[in-house]
Amino acid sequence: MTPIRVLVADDFPLMRAAVVAALENESGMEVVGQAADGEETLLLAHATRPDVLLLDLYMPKLSGLGVLARIRDELPEVRVLVMTASEKHESLVQAVGAGAAGYITKRSTVSQVCDAVTTVHGGGAAVTPSLTAHLLRAFSNGGSSMPRSRALLGQRELEVLRLVSEGLTDDEISEKLYISARTVQAHLSRVRDKTGVRRRSQLARWATEHALL
Repeated sequence: MTPIRVLVADDFPLMRAAVVAALENESGMEVVGQAADGEETLLLAHATRPDVLLLDLYMPKLSGLGVLARIRDELPEVRVLVMTASEKHESLVQAVGAGAAGYITKRSTVSQVCDAVTTVHGGGAAVTPSLTAHLLRAFSNGGSSMPRSRALLGQRELEVLRLVSEGLTDDEISEKLYISARTVQAHLSRVRDKTGVRRRSQLARWATEHALL
């Protein structure tokens, strides 16, 4: 299995070293570089072409938002996961609007960081659950031209949601998407966490109201 190639960018050496050590201890992940500022992040991103860029939002020389904008234009295949000390909803909305595929805080555990890297690499969206409601409010009333699906749900989660809305069971979705029923349930669990909708019967209504179907 090819490891997930991760570039870590954080201007605090101890934080950066801790994140690198955690990722290197996780099977299936490979740290391909470390950056201490925004300019170095861009240089290393072009040089290493990582699968995932784990990015601090506040760095010298070029801010995380500036890096996001450049990555989106220059290296659109790189998935960016923001990891920051900021829990302000404005920072979250700005980061997602600039193209971040995920946003987690530095309160996250090692397992949460690794899970978020895996989710983002797989095409999903990883957002600290306590902040998800801010995205719903920001994008639920047409306040942004950015598709709501990009703000909240990854492509596979959208596919599962669409099939649930068509009335398919977990086993039927499993067969249709060529994934296990357990994986279907994992996607549904993330959809419920991100949307706040717990009942299966209400997911189709939520998706329709948010123009996702």
